[in-house]
Amino acid sequence: MTQDDPSSRYAGEAPINLPENRRDAEYYSDAFVEFLARLDTDYVFLLPGSSFRGLHDSLVNFGRNHKPKLIMGIHEQAVIAMAHGYAKATGKPGVCMIHNLVGLMNGSMAVYNAFADRVPLMVIGGSGPLDPAERRWVDWLHCANPQSEIVKPYVKWSDDPVTGQATLDALARGYRLAMTPPAGPVYVTADCGVQEQKIAGTLHMPDGRLWQTGAPIAANPQAVAKAAELLLSAKLPLIVGGRLGLNPASTAALVDLVELTGAAYQDDLAMVAFPTGHPQNLSGERKLVNEADVVLAIDCRDLASLLNGYTNDRAEVAQGRGKTGRTVIDLSLNEMAPTSWSYLSSSQAPIDVQLSADPLFGTKQLADAVRQQLQSNEALQAQAKARKTTVAERHKALRARQREAVRKDWDSKPITPARLVSEIYDAVKHKKWQLAVRNQASFPEGVWQFAGAGDYLGHNGGGGVGYGPGAAVGAAIAARDAGRFCVAIFGDGDYAMYASAIWTAVHYRAPLLCVINNNNTWGNDERHQIEVAKDRNRPRENAWIGQRMVDPAVDHAMNARSYGAWAAGPVTEPSELTKVLAEAVKQVENGRVAVVDVHTRL
Repeated sequence: MTQDDPSSRYAGEAPINLPENRRDAEYYSDAFVEFLARLDTDYVFLLPGSSFRGLHDSLVNFGRNHKPKLIMGIHEQAVIAMAHGYAKATGKPGVCMIHNLVGLMNGSMAVYNAFADRVPLMVIGGSGPLDPAERRWVDWLHCANPQSEIVKPYVKWSDDPVTGQATLDALARGYRLAMTPPAGPVYVTADCGVQEQKIAGTLHMPDGRLWQTGAPIAANPQAVAKAAELLLSAKLPLIVGGRLGLNPASTAALVDLVELTGAAYQDDLAMVAFPTGHPQNLSGERKLVNEADVVLAIDCRDLASLLNGYTNDRAEVAQGRGKTGRTVIDLSLNEMAPTSWSYLSSSQAPIDVQLSADPLFGTKQLADAVRQQLQSNEALQAQAKARKTTVAERHKALRARQREAVRKDWDSKPITPARLVSEIYDAVKHKKWQLAVRNQASFPEGVWQFAGAGDYLGHNGGGGVGYGPGAAVGAAIAARDAGRFCVAIFGDGDYAMYASAIWTAVHYRAPLLCVINNNNTWGNDERHQIEVAKDRNRPRENAWIGQRMVDPAVDHAMNARSYGAWAAGPVTEPSELTKVLAEAVKQVENGRVAVVDVHTRL
């Protein structure tokens, strides 16, 4: 192929006919692109829109579609979810561009997911022109005063700047606020009229002092010492790790603290921060939080629900939060998080010792305090050692029960979700894998062997169905760059909402293994209908009505092939799983996106 052959340019989307050397920024949108590069932005996720056409041109013809590079999606919610997944996989802010009001309204649920998940996003929305004299007829439909009002209740900060300099300054401040713990999304409008203006006069590019984040917040030393004393004197202390599970550095600090104290450990709901095979890991023992006499929650999303065992039974709600004789230590920045609009994690939880600190830094502080109190105290050392032995015995028994539960109904049809997850793990366990998305309710604990933080990227945060495909694609792009094998397990409803994200993964050559846990129904809601029918003494046999995606069933494999992926299914025979998954893994190893549709039981 020649350099001018479009097919040779397409995969990398390299611009042509540009000057050999890049010129200085000529338009304000050029300056915005230059600043995004200074922020070390690798990608900008977008769905095209005329309200940021100037910025789009600058990314391509000024920035040469290189750092940042454009990643296009086919729906705004999927695009924002891609930035969300990328941010969780890299620890860097996800950056996306959204088309004025219509695009922002389409994508607003994904913004809320990121807000609830405390993930750093920079959402740049095209807007305006703010000058009414410049508006075409369609611009009047797409302008608002201010545009950011749509998402203002669930972003950390927003701005609607009216000049080029103000926009640069807003991007700098937005980056800093998005990355400052507790992290979250910010929204900055970029007026389309300003974007297309030539730079007039002096333009000051923000320097690092305006956008760099500060040092991690430390906990009060007296409170740390008290927490260490409580953990060491407890009969059965329990340490629960939460959102710090996205940071790979967290595992070593957690293991240090857990081993020093002899405590039992559990991962918080929809998070993994600790090695599955560690002898003090009791993740999956649901009632343990009620048995522990001291609970240390580290960066947990909803302390009240954690203390209540995350029960789904309304009769049990709030019954276990204030358990008599249990001491609660909270190590987090939860009280500093903005929650002015939704009831997100707002239930009151009894806290005996509050450690307001950066979770990782605070964990290291606490480990140092425990180590200091153990020095030359043989009695405390012996107690910690005895606890470790007892917890290790429970770990062994728990994992045996979990393995036995997975083998139950192993050969049944439809395929059990537990067998599906087990088979997927067996297919990828020798790879340098990363699990981007998983089914939460049907994921069997103890089967998938996680090494610790960073292996699993967690839940959507805000409960917005449709997060999975976009987040998986964003994570797959990050995994491709880092040399990891990306895996995602979706429910069929989550996948069907934004299956178009698969096109983005294929187009940008981001290898990804997608497995659809397909029970052909909105499983969570069908279970709710069964529960209501049971409570009201009505026929449970009718629970499927208005829930099942059948007659016709969705052909997910055919759909995936239309986007360019390799696909198989529906797989209905349990004996076929191993062979199909092995071929799917081979396809991903060869650089493809593979989608496997597996029919499972409710």
